[in-house]
Amino acid sequence: MGTNWKPEDVEFIFRSYQIFEKKFADFLRVLPLTAENEKAWSPELVGLFLDVSGMVDSVARHIVGKNATKKTYELNIDDFEKHLLAKERIIDSRVAVYVYPLKVISPYDGYRAAEGWWKVYSSLKHNRIEHYTKANLSNTLNALASLFLILVRHKDEEFTKALLRFNFIKTGLVPEFVHSERIRNGYQFWYDTELFGTHDLVENLPKDISKINPVFTSEKFQKFFGRFNP
Repeated sequence: MGTNWKPEDVEFIFRSYQIFEKKFADFLRVLPLTAENEKAWSPELVGLFLDVSGMVDSVARHIVGKNATKKTYELNIDDFEKHLLAKERIIDSRVAVYVYPLKVISPYDGYRAAEGWWKVYSSLKHNRIEHYTKANLSNTLNALASLFLILVRHKDEEFTKALLRFNFIKTGLVPEFVHSERIRNGYQFWYDTELFGTHDLVENLPKDISKINPVFTSEKFQKFFGRFNP
């Protein structure tokens, strides 16, 4: 499997992701990620939330549109879910959030519900004034983690190169081998950014964090988790 992407477009996506994540991480330094702050919002978060959600929309639309019978502009979330999110098990995946105490979230749980991040994104596009308070800390976190999952699960050659170039995958293996293993689901990888971590196999990041086997994680995860051996 080669690529359906222009290298400069993939570079733009990953650079944008870096910017989004840094902005959100900076925001967390002011407003920590706690249960009491989940519904907190600000004008800055509204803009960031729309940028992140819009990138999810654009990337999913491009991926699904390559093999769709519909026109790209006709695609909707049902198409994204069927041909990308469910197909790649993205919708079932969990993400470790590198805050302390360490958190594990499922960013696609309830994402289409009334208060879910995708529904909020759709509402904000049509009426930002009425719905801006829903672009809160929790929804922005889940939208950003959802974008992270798409970037690490999409098995395109240019995406593999970007994952290595941007240090999502930390390995001494050559890019050609990494990509071939990702395609055939052979060697399984752990992916890290400043804020997030996840594994190729959904089962290796269980909802109950106490049941995780650190062997399948990364050095960074182990430092936050505080346990190095199973």
